[in-house]
Amino acid sequence: MSSDKSFDVIVVGAGTLGVAAAYYLQKNSPDKRILLIDRYLAAGQANTAMSAAAVRNMFASSTNQLLTDTSIKYFEHVQEELKCDLLFEKSGYLWLLSEEQFGNPSVKTWIERMERSGISYKVYSKQELKEMIPGLNVDFSNDEEAELMNLQEVSYGLYGADCGFLDPTRLVEYYLDEFKKISHEKPRFGVNVEELIVEADPKLDLPSEPYVWQKKKVTGVKTNKGVLTADVIVLATGAWANELLDPVGIDSQTKVKKRQLFVIHGEDKPPLVELLNTKGFSDIGCIPFTILPSAGVYFRPQLQEQGFWVGCGDKFGREYKYVQTDDDLVPESAYYENSMYPVLSKYFPAFTDTRPTNSWAGGYSYSPDRIPFVYMESGVLVINGASGSGIMKADALARIADALYRGEEEAELFGGKKIRSTALGQKGRDVEVESVII
Repeated sequence: MSSDKSFDVIVVGAGTLGVAAAYYLQKNSPDKRILLIDRYLAAGQANTAMSAAAVRNMFASSTNQLLTDTSIKYFEHVQEELKCDLLFEKSGYLWLLSEEQFGNPSVKTWIERMERSGISYKVYSKQELKEMIPGLNVDFSNDEEAELMNLQEVSYGLYGADCGFLDPTRLVEYYLDEFKKISHEKPRFGVNVEELIVEADPKLDLPSEPYVWQKKKVTGVKTNKGVLTADVIVLATGAWANELLDPVGIDSQTKVKKRQLFVIHGEDKPPLVELLNTKGFSDIGCIPFTILPSAGVYFRPQLQEQGFWVGCGDKFGREYKYVQTDDDLVPESAYYENSMYPVLSKYFPAFTDTRPTNSWAGGYSYSPDRIPFVYMESGVLVINGASGSGIMKADALARIADALYRGEEEAELFGGKKIRSTALGQKGRDVEVESVII
């Protein structure tokens, strides 16, 4: 009779990365007992639920292009061929760039790599953007306030047609349902992992072992529901990874930054509705996910709510923080009004006098090169450091984690493309530094 405390694999974290990893691990190792656990009472309730739920393949590194493009194509396959509606809509992504930004050699490299990888893109001129986007302000001449705010004028637009957004809850539910169909173990929710358990390998039953001269291995997790053991612990906890890895001496090489989203409704503001329904970029007839040239401010259309989600990828000045509780990720009520709104309304006057109707915050786990980590160390398989793009890389990262677990030299991604299973590891890492991070 099988034990309800001991398993072949325990996957900690039931966000997008965790449920996708659990599915592929079980699919390709059908005889293994794989347990999926999460501290929340349902899957996808932490940072997956707090994301902008946007997906793009427009990265500067060929590594991120591969991870995202294959994942996005799989999401399309799920929606179009498997008939599981993820509410995946290709609104496109639009980077508004100044003359200086567009002329930067890094943008040239970005475009060249997209061409080599077959990533669809289009460059728009200032005049084309002005004609297409209602009310877009491309001229800050004689605007002392804009000069004081260090705002750069819009000169170009770099657009990606195969980008857009989806419903993260539906994506999580898809992977979770597929996992449950083939799993031997029912997922357990409300299970909070308090620490990783390290034991001597092999155990010599000496008092207070393990000692420094012994080989050591993570053999399980201590939780609020008791101790669970496994041959391998998969850690897909995102912003909370360091809380578990630091005490056992595993350096994740990732740090967390707080990211916030603010909801702006447009039903009572005709200029916002007109902006939302911008034609000419995509078949769905709305403004793309748009990144402004200054201050890291961006917005995504929200067609169901007839409004926008507004965020900011602030870099210098925003602390890295050791996230321990949900209280560390409470949105700042004045952040939109004082930091984001002045920038947003300068470029798009349609946002004048808008105030958020809702807001939330999450934690982005950043890696030094802005490429995710997938590696095995001392019994722990870590999937981390997605740098705010975990959803759009989830399928590829889960397949890589599965290949690594099975000892395969290569992981086969959707569409038949392959990547070395250790390419995203800490040792033997084979990636390019990513420069296009929002």
